[in-house]
Amino acid sequence: MRPWKEFAVGFNPGRWRTNAPRLPIARLDRTHLAPQLEAWSVEAGATPVAESDAFARGYARVFSHQLVEVGRPDRWTRSVLTGYSTDPYAHWSRLRDNGSDDIKGVWELSRFSFAFPLVRAWLRDGDDRHVELFWSTLEDWMTRNPPNRGPNWMCGQEAAFRLMAVTFAVQAFRDHPASTDERLTLAARLAEATGRRIAFHLDYALSQKNNHGIAEPIGLQTIGTFWPMLGGSAYWYREGKQALAAQCAELIAPDGGFSQHSTNYHRLLLQLLTWSELVERTVRDTLPESVREQAVAATDFLAKLMESDGTVPRYGADDGANLFPFGGGFEDFRPAVGAALVLFKGERLPAGPWDEAALLLLGPLAASAESVPHAAVECRDSGVYTLRHGRGTLFFRAPSAFRTRPSQSDHLHVSLRWDGEWLTEDPGTYSYNAPGGWGGFAGSRFHNVVTIGGFDAMRRVGRFLWLPWVGCEVRNYLKSMQASHLGFPGFKSQRRVLKVANGFVIIDRMTGLVKQDGTCTLRWHGRRRAGLEKLTVACSAPSTEEYVTALPDGGEGWHSTHYGSKEPSWCRRITATGSDVTFVTAIGCSLRLEAKSLFADGEEYPLE
Repeated sequence: MRPWKEFAVGFNPGRWRTNAPRLPIARLDRTHLAPQLEAWSVEAGATPVAESDAFARGYARVFSHQLVEVGRPDRWTRSVLTGYSTDPYAHWSRLRDNGSDDIKGVWELSRFSFAFPLVRAWLRDGDDRHVELFWSTLEDWMTRNPPNRGPNWMCGQEAAFRLMAVTFAVQAFRDHPASTDERLTLAARLAEATGRRIAFHLDYALSQKNNHGIAEPIGLQTIGTFWPMLGGSAYWYREGKQALAAQCAELIAPDGGFSQHSTNYHRLLLQLLTWSELVERTVRDTLPESVREQAVAATDFLAKLMESDGTVPRYGADDGANLFPFGGGFEDFRPAVGAALVLFKGERLPAGPWDEAALLLLGPLAASAESVPHAAVECRDSGVYTLRHGRGTLFFRAPSAFRTRPSQSDHLHVSLRWDGEWLTEDPGTYSYNAPGGWGGFAGSRFHNVVTIGGFDAMRRVGRFLWLPWVGCEVRNYLKSMQASHLGFPGFKSQRRVLKVANGFVIIDRMTGLVKQDGTCTLRWHGRRRAGLEKLTVACSAPSTEEYVTALPDGGEGWHSTHYGSKEPSWCRRITATGSDVTFVTAIGCSLRLEAKSLFADGEEYPLE
């Protein structure tokens, strides 16, 4: 194995300081930024100086959530989730991530997300301790993670994320006295080793048809741009840019949706494309026009789903990724969406702490106008729809066909927002590989749908694979939508959602394809029982109803806002048996169910 000293041979730090491209963060005046950053941090309720000081004491923020103790010498190979350690000296190809523990707990700290609060803290108070802490941490990481050895070299995407964070910090601190020639050479060695790790296995990343195929090419583009004197830089830059264009064409749908079928991975996509365009602009270039058009579509897609408080209707897998943790909490999508709007459309959101992301990433770019929220969403390619009412939003997940592998069995899922609160929602992910009976909240019973018995609409055959890929037949009307699928054996599942004068109505009908009875269960998941109790539910057949919370061994009644953590929530379950069962759920309006008709606030709606 090549030691660190054999990388970046001939690297000239002085020449690099003079000639290497500069990110906006390397050109911004710290004293000018400090008052604005302080005001934003106070408004957001989080101070980067306090987080930097916590990191110095051995505490780091993981999965965009809580600060956890990571100060032991083996911190780079020890899981922040369970505490188990991985061999730091075995070649990465001999290690596996499919055992009884979640490898993401090991990888998390080595993403170097802590670099961003260190930069923000230095911008705020100018104290040298933040800069020194970054460099000493990088030195420690490189000492304990030799090239291609240990778990932190297993994944090319993780290597790309780490390199982007290190690049941002090196750019911010490039003229600081603590950024010595020796330390800049270390960063160059990391860049070259990362470039070789990604480039040699890029075909595998591209074959996954997911975020890996976006992140790893951008990692190569980053290295090729900011370390142009390295031997492979020109090749990596060219390969990265070409691969990115091909992946965007394949993975971003015409309506702007992303192949991952996930709002959080869609945010990651926007953050990656923002970074990629920013990298291009440092060398007075831009991404190809086709990629920029796809970036605009992807930006519009997420902006249309976002509520005024920055929340979005969660759906799909969520691993806690937040590449640039600026300007707000994990559930606030305004920093990522706001930066993308400014960069790709010249628009902006109403002013607030979330503007920090655009400023620190892009610099003081002008925006021509405030973006205007859309009244409704119809993204047929991606299977995402909304109905909007003066008091709330109904989100409807109805994929007509899958172009890439689905991450969850969430056909016909509905999330309801009413009077500024998400009453019902997707409970999140929790973990991709948790011990015991916890396999993540990906199955049909963890979504707001009707199920038959204990079946899922698709069968889970691997951590990230569901078969067969069941699609929905979708019909869209002015104030209603209807979709159905045949994912449950022997039954047709149909859901109709309506916008009525005073609220929303959801009609579910389960029909046996042959004369047979089935146990039909409608579930509504929410963080508060009081929120679920606001729903009015009726059933055409005799039914039982119960509220459950915090069931053991992978059961319902849990919510996971952040990867690796779960907290008790509530599930309202209504169960009936028959060959033709109809459930009706309403919010904001009165409800009466008769044999063939539904009356909402006195207005009749046929059920046939």
